[in-house]
Amino acid sequence: MKSDTNMATLTDQQLERFAAALERVGGDTDMLVVLAAMAAEDAPPLLTKLESEVRDSDLRAAAHTAHALKGLLSAFETGQPIEGLQPLIDAAREGNQSEALRLLDSLQPKLESFIHQVKELQ
Repeated sequence: MKSDTNMATLTDQQLERFAAALERVGGDTDMLVVLAAMAAEDAPPLLTKLESEVRDSDLRAAAHTAHALKGLLSAFETGQPIEGLQPLIDAAREGNQSEALRLLDSLQPKLESFIHQVKELQ
């Protein structure tokens, strides 16, 4: 776990970007860093798994994976791109592969960028 002195290296931009996340953890910067480390480890494989499941028409699994990814990342953001996962979850649950693919193609670069921002909190 990092100390508060290490957290001082967060940029003003990071502090502004993740102000709501910091508030959700009661201002505990150490906790935010721990959560960022977990997300940085778990989110990329979940996103890869989600892509495979949607492309392979395993939509039931895709809905589950997208929901897990949404839960993991919602500690850091409740707006876009995270809220964009809900329509993908809905499309997968409805068995609508073409819509799930369209949504995934639109969301994937935004999610990758967001995950990168979370990784930089470590």
